[in-house]
Amino acid sequence: MDEADFEDLMRIQRMMAGRIASETETESKIKLMSIINDLVTDKNKKIHKEAMLVEAEAQGMTEAEVTRVLKSLKDDHFIIEPEEGFIKRV
Repeated sequence: MDEADFEDLMRIQRMMAGRIASETETESKIKLMSIINDLVTDKNKKIHKEAMLVEAEAQGMTEAEVTRVLKSLKDDHFIIEPEEGFIKRV
């Protein structure tokens, strides 16, 4: 394998790693939105952030992952934090 082939292989590997990271992030967003949807009721339009975190951890997500995904969902305008400690779907 010459240097050009090696560089092509490394470029492909970086591209695939980026795709996997993107797919993983999307899966985490879907999982957390599903948890939020399950916890929100017609009566209670907002949920306690702590209840969502407990459920997410029960489903295998870490607190750091939940925090990162929550920020991403807020940035993407899927959820809002109408008051401290509560989450609401948009």
